[in-house]
Amino acid sequence: MPLSKLKFRPGINRDKTDLAQMGGWYDGNMIRFREGFPEKIGGWEAATFTPYVGEAVKLFVYAIDTGAAIAGLATTKKIYIRAGTTLYDITPIRATFTTSTTPSTDNCFTTNTTAGTEGQVLVTLTGHGATTGDYVTFSGAVAVGGITAPELNLNFEVTVIDSNSFTIETAGTATSVATGGGTGITAAFEINIGADTSIAGYGWGAGTWSRGTWGSGATLPAIVDVRLVFMDNFNNDLIFNLNNKGAIYYWTYNASFNNRAVLLSSLAGSIAVPAENEKILFAPSGHLLSLGASEYSETSTAGITISSITSSGTTATVTTASAHGIATNDWVYLSGQTTTAYSGTYQITVTSTTTFTYTLLASTTSPASVAGSYQSVSYTAGTFDPMIIRFADVNADIGPKPEVWKPELANSAGFLYVKEGSKIVTGANVRQETLIWTDTSLSTLQFLGTAEVFGLQLLSNDTNIMGPNAWASVNNNMYWMGTDNFFVYDGRVNVLKCPLLRYIFEDINREQAQLIHSGTNKEFNEVVWFYCSGGATPSLTIDRYVIYNYRDDIWYYGQLNRTTWVDAGVNEYALATSGGYLYSHEKGTNNGQPLGAAPLAINSYIESAFMDIADGEFYMLTKKVIPDVDFTASQTVNPVTGATLTPAVDMAVAVTKFPGAATQTTDVAGATLTRGVTTTAATIDQYTNQVFIRARGRQMNFKISSDTLGTQWQLGDTRVDAKPDGLRG
Repeated sequence: MPLSKLKFRPGINRDKTDLAQMGGWYDGNMIRFREGFPEKIGGWEAATFTPYVGEAVKLFVYAIDTGAAIAGLATTKKIYIRAGTTLYDITPIRATFTTSTTPSTDNCFTTNTTAGTEGQVLVTLTGHGATTGDYVTFSGAVAVGGITAPELNLNFEVTVIDSNSFTIETAGTATSVATGGGTGITAAFEINIGADTSIAGYGWGAGTWSRGTWGSGATLPAIVDVRLVFMDNFNNDLIFNLNNKGAIYYWTYNASFNNRAVLLSSLAGSIAVPAENEKILFAPSGHLLSLGASEYSETSTAGITISSITSSGTTATVTTASAHGIATNDWVYLSGQTTTAYSGTYQITVTSTTTFTYTLLASTTSPASVAGSYQSVSYTAGTFDPMIIRFADVNADIGPKPEVWKPELANSAGFLYVKEGSKIVTGANVRQETLIWTDTSLSTLQFLGTAEVFGLQLLSNDTNIMGPNAWASVNNNMYWMGTDNFFVYDGRVNVLKCPLLRYIFEDINREQAQLIHSGTNKEFNEVVWFYCSGGATPSLTIDRYVIYNYRDDIWYYGQLNRTTWVDAGVNEYALATSGGYLYSHEKGTNNGQPLGAAPLAINSYIESAFMDIADGEFYMLTKKVIPDVDFTASQTVNPVTGATLTPAVDMAVAVTKFPGAATQTTDVAGATLTRGVTTTAATIDQYTNQVFIRARGRQMNFKISSDTLGTQWQLGDTRVDAKPDGLRG
């Protein structure tokens, strides 16, 4: 019988049975399709040397004005800037204690000599506010109990004992039990860490400690959402917020990367910055948006009696009769002054407990003949609303002012409400508009350029999104994963036809939906979603991916842990995070390891659905396979060890009598072989001409796999010598 080409439809289909999918591919891992033919995906190499702390939840790459690429990297515990191969810790400081604060840091260290714990130091700071896993940096300490100053003046993870004490693990060894450390200690506590995974339930481990009485059952389920961070850049600077009603932070670019991010509300000129936020991003118009935020609020409190107001140039100095109790960057409203040049609403700088200064609109040298009074103005009392969209000002002359959120007639700051749904889940920019997803709808936010600033239009009240990061935009189209379907917005909302719906949505851990994230790989026309598998023991970490090839309209999937993903563009290669390191993808052919370790092989394969002859009426005898495999991009030398590599793949032909039967093959001697071994020479390399086998059954399938270093393969038109071989087995 003449040779027949094995022709398969591109893409993988798992929503049909193995036999019903005849002529297509049924299973695979670490593969993609190029021009309709399957090939192994590209490899990756470690892009950083020092591991990050926590689980990475956000990677945001942008170019600064020099053309260099830097990246914000957020984990559940820290915030970093990545420059080159180095990570710089810019985690904001929550609180700083010194000798002059309450609590005081004077001699706060106590060593111990218990065997096995001689490096553990007890730190006593009343009301420290830390939780176990938080980080604190000490400086200015002197040696105590055999623990040296360099061993104390570092960044430590804390283990909380109670609200007034915690322990740290130093690299030293105490020689005595002692209390000390000196009176020059500074303790800088970073913002509290977040959860690595989402936890929901009534039992142990769900919710915060002591939310009920001991031994009592909870009446409402506790939901602890994973810490997510959302980032955007403002020129060279980085703006980000924490989810779960978190604050907005601002990092000012510094070429030395030695400064930490600070609260946006602490910047000079900041006013009415939302205290609680779910997600921030810049709209195409330049307005900084907060999706789900504390409402705008303005409250006033009468200030202390003013003793005098003097000025020097444009700087006015207010002296109060007693301690004013306000802080730098607070706002005050002054009235009743003579001259009136001193009156108005100003942001102040505290110079002492009874004095503060502010900047006048125009210079004056005359002191106020009538001191008048002032009120302290607060913009932080607003109630959180999960359906509000607030936006900061954009000045017509100088551009975006992300620190100005107070709505006024002279600016474009403001807010509006989404009507459909119960909470905003996320938002993203596409086509000069911002898409806003709630739990039940999708709307478009568009800049109007009028007094109303923005218009909000409902696109669909019958769609949803699996999580805040389950979307990706490419070629002016927006793709996202819903709770039971995939969607695309190309000017209107459409459902994507997907032959993997049952495979994905019946085996996904929905409790970890917030971990789902999406990205693009434009070089290969791909949109990829990473998610946690379900099953009897649901995964708490990302372990699977599904890819949609939007050019060929096909789908495929695999298993891989990547907690963030950013496509190539600003950076040369696609970047992703896993296990403490950044990786450059589509670089090389192997599973690159960090710190110069030898690479590992990528285990890739693709397996066809079963095929038959004459609807299975006849048995099929397969005697010979002529493979067509391209190894062009393979490596022949190990990039780390220098060892010689031989690119090769394994080929398997499996046969079965019935769709539900176990597969088997036999060699030329009639001995039964396992499914994965079809020839005595199991490997196929670039010099393999043909492979002789003897496999007989009603149905046959075909599989190509590789698990060797340096191998990069693409499957072409493989031919087989198969013929009908009777009606009985």
